[in-house]
Amino acid sequence: MDGLPFEARVRSLHQAWLERRESWLLSRAHDVDSQRRVLATIHGWASDCIEDVRHVYGEALPLSIEPLGEGDRFEVLIGAGQCAAFELVDRGNGGRSAWQVVARVATLGDQAAEATDERRVRRWGRVQVEEILLSLLSAYERSLTPESSA
Repeated sequence: MDGLPFEARVRSLHQAWLERRESWLLSRAHDVDSQRRVLATIHGWASDCIEDVRHVYGEALPLSIEPLGEGDRFEVLIGAGQCAAFELVDRGNGGRSAWQVVARVATLGDQAAEATDERRVRRWGRVQVEEILLSLLSAYERSLTPESSA
């Protein structure tokens, strides 16, 4: 198969299902505390992903992820102008709160700017975070000239 021992594959499967169940339960609740936990989980997944990217690209690719801290927002920067900002927003109306985590993505080649392409995800999972970061990496690769990638 993929060369991993069976026990490692079982652990991976078990962990994936635990994450899936937890994200499903949290995504159903739209109170601010539940959505803050969703944001914290996304930050952990994004941090893991950034480490994987560092492992592949090495020091040649500038990468950063802001700490989550007290705020309800963090950014991931890849290269000179690829940015994903994950943030907690209130989508409620009529005085009723309905909190949700959204991602704002900018893939602007050499120019860093505020991320404007909003991506709403009904139920966040590691795969959605990976897809957003892969889109940033693709934009980075497209921004390279043939001379700079040699």
